[in-house]
Amino acid sequence: MLYLSYHFYFRMLIRKNTKAFKTILEIFTTCMDRPDRENLIRLFITKAGNTVHDRISIEGIEGNASLFYEMNYQAVLNSLRSSNHQLHESDDVPGLYFFHSTSNKSWDETPFEFDEAVKKEFASLPDLPIVRKKEKVQKTALPVAKPGSVTKATAKSAAKKDGKAAKSQKADLRRPEQPDYGLKREIDFDFLDKVIFRHSRLSKKDVLDYYDKISEHLLPYLKDRPLAVRLHSDLARTKLFSTLESLSNGSIELPGWINKVKQEGQNGDEHFIICNDREHLLFFVNIGCVEFHTALSRSRSLEMPDYMILAFESPGEGIAEAAENAARAKEIFDALGLPAFVKSDGTSALHVYIPLDGKSKYQSSVEAAEYLAKLIQVKTRGAVSLKGSDDTTYGKVAVDYLINGGALGVIAPYSLVQGESAIVSSPLSWDEIEDNRLEEFNHETIFARLKEGDPMQNLGRKKVSADELLSRLTENYSFLFS
Repeated sequence: MLYLSYHFYFRMLIRKNTKAFKTILEIFTTCMDRPDRENLIRLFITKAGNTVHDRISIEGIEGNASLFYEMNYQAVLNSLRSSNHQLHESDDVPGLYFFHSTSNKSWDETPFEFDEAVKKEFASLPDLPIVRKKEKVQKTALPVAKPGSVTKATAKSAAKKDGKAAKSQKADLRRPEQPDYGLKREIDFDFLDKVIFRHSRLSKKDVLDYYDKISEHLLPYLKDRPLAVRLHSDLARTKLFSTLESLSNGSIELPGWINKVKQEGQNGDEHFIICNDREHLLFFVNIGCVEFHTALSRSRSLEMPDYMILAFESPGEGIAEAAENAARAKEIFDALGLPAFVKSDGTSALHVYIPLDGKSKYQSSVEAAEYLAKLIQVKTRGAVSLKGSDDTTYGKVAVDYLINGGALGVIAPYSLVQGESAIVSSPLSWDEIEDNRLEEFNHETIFARLKEGDPMQNLGRKKVSADELLSRLTENYSFLFS
């Protein structure tokens, strides 16, 4: 009997140093800023002293369900990180989790459960939690004070005070004082105090301010192009979303004025993300988009790219090695009479843009880019490797020409880069690429740089035919690679 009791206790307790606990913490942290988190994690409340059998679904709370969800989500995160709370799994209701504080073992605090979708979303994590099918949600109206329990004067005063407190608390969490960006459309900005870039200490309001201020320089690079966006996360870089359906995941109601460009997808009709004005830009930032990537073609001519891009990826941190080899590649571009513009990607790569006339298909662009990459390899005497090839790549700068295949494109000029510091993907002049550090291209310094002009402002002045370039490269240089 003693053995059974011992086994029973430890089966319910999930210790902090176990993979199971760390996986649950990672799921909660990753989902913190996801717009669809309520579809993945369901939260409950219990009255003080009660058990999970008396739980109330937050989803069913009438009136302020979103407010309670936000408060309890943060409470769960705090408990997971706290040394005074222990995580348990219910023995009676498999897949239902809750906490006990070290000072109170009788109160099952902040119960929660994971939806079945978590198994697919986080399949790569070890020791995934038990999941539960969604049950029918019972609507709950939280109790209010009984009439006559206080005097009218006291009730009026208390109601006024509680009303202000509740209004203030809700405003702090959901709808704080709205910034005035002079928009033509109404956007309900929320969670403005949330920290987005930890090292730079930038809040969501600061990020909105940045994108509002940089919009006149950023939007020309976004206009009429299908976009892929990356959402803010406190952990590793998140995946890119390229359709409105995948971005909202059914949990965000998109305003009727959002542009919708239809495409045929595997699951039926889907819609590109398009951002042509400040209203769209700030709406997407408000729902969590931090990083914007552009396709290499426009929505009206999807098969005809008007950029060719070669990416020089450093093997380590910084862009010094990428810059050295990109500078040598510039000699080839000049010899071929190709206009070439360069920018940082905000991490460890440089992107070289060659403007195209938009009259050739992606296949020509990819093949011409491959020829250029091979010429660069010859020029640098093997100091670079071709991404996707069988070459020895360790310690070498990788030249990526495959991004011209028409997938998700590259991060846009002047977009912030998801991470802990507010680094900007910044256009550069060829004279300065070997004399810069990524930290110098941030949300503050970029505006001082722009006073001297945009190094990529002449990107569309001279354009190249990818078909003609491919023909010329094949005719003159194919013997080198046969």
